Amino acid sequence: MIGAYTIGKKAVTFGYKRYGIPGAVASGGAALAGYLIVRRALKRSTNADATGVESAIDAGEVKSAVEERGLGAVTESETLERAIDEEDVGSALDMNDVQSAAESETDAMTEGSEGDSSDER
Repeated sequence: MIGAYTIGKKAVTFGYKRYGIPGAVASGGAALAGYLIVRRALKRSTNADATGVESAIDAGEVKSAVEERGLGAVTESETLERAIDEEDVGSALDMNDVQSAAESETDAMTEGSEGDSSDER
């Protein structure tokens, strides 16, 4: 499993090679946001410690899903099932709870960014 720094770095490199600086910012930001959403959702849905949560997430899987289908892909049950190793979590895991938490985290992130841009207008 790879961490948030590595996922962001790989996504930035991919985006830069494909679309230049704007692509680097967009793909790196989206991949990192997706990873953070899954991590927060998993923490919220379990009693696992931070180390257990981070080691249970396959950041590469999250990155691939976000690059292919956008940030909303982290709320899909198929993505969560592929990205989370339930044995590494160390506590009981209900994937429906994780999916629900991921949806609310995604809503919170997108509402925050929409509010920021509308305040500047």
